Amino acid sequence: MKRKEELTHFGIVWHTEEGWSKMKAISSDSEIFVDSFKEWEEMALKTLIDMKATGIVGTKVFIKADEFILWCKILSLPFDASSRSKYITEIMSKQNSN
Repeated sequence: MKRKEELTHFGIVWHTEEGWSKMKAISSDSEIFVDSFKEWEEMALKTLIDMKATGIVGTKVFIKADEFILWCKILSLPFDASSRSKYITEIMSKQNSN
């Protein structure tokens, strides 16, 4: 009997247009952001498709900028990609434990 192929799950930061603008404005690495929300959304959707094609399940993890800011301040973390990654990992971990 064939074993069912296991899929890898991966969280991807997801924004609303307003949230993306705020995140770009407060991030210490804002230079890595594309010029517009529309560009970001197109790139992020393509990333989800590319991930799926390689057997990776991409899960959209919506970030609320104000909650992210507070979380970073509590943990004394910079507002950057590394912190965004840690934040979505924490969110996903909490979701999976429920």
